Amino acid sequence: MGSMQYFDNIAASWNVIRSEYFEERLKYKVLSKVSIKDKITADFGCGTGFISLALASDANMVFGLDNSNNMLRELKKSAHDKKLNNIYLLKSSLTSVTLFDESIDAVFINMALHHIKDAEKAIKEMYRVLKKDGTVVISDVSEHNGKWAREEMFDEWLGFSNEQIDMWLKNVGFKNIDIENTDLKCKGTSSRGEHTETSIFIAKAAK
Repeated sequence: MGSMQYFDNIAASWNVIRSEYFEERLKYKVLSKVSIKDKITADFGCGTGFISLALASDANMVFGLDNSNNMLRELKKSAHDKKLNNIYLLKSSLTSVTLFDESIDAVFINMALHHIKDAEKAIKEMYRVLKKDGTVVISDVSEHNGKWAREEMFDEWLGFSNEQIDMWLKNVGFKNIDIENTDLKCKGTSSRGEHTETSIFIAKAAK
């Protein structure tokens, strides 16, 4: 099984699973980083819509991108139930994104970067699709030693250091980089009972 099949398989129960990993409060910390009122936004690795659904209340348009059909299907159901008609779903790799150059005001990627083998290439795509002076907000886990996550959750990275994120953002041309190490934690337990807990960071940068 690969990452895409894994997320297709768990899509229907992802909202419950995700709530055990990190708090709802993360959403509000992420959204506080940039004003999205009447803006065009994109949620990379949107999953079932943890960030997308929140963006939709203020943003003009939200593009939700994910590689999993089932995750997108769950998000579509939630958007319909909430009568949100400004979320546009795209099945897309995050290293070759189906969005035009300089078309987005703010890009968000929450807890998805560690699933991307070529994470720097994904950050290059974020830079490409952002308008001049647009903002990227990356929320993810700090470095940890829970190696079981590679096998059971198809993680490509065991979190990231601030230095690594800062370097990648600078390498592709981002400026005004700010990385907050939040008081929030991401917690998980393997099928063998191995418990891993690590902090969550939120990085913000401008094109």
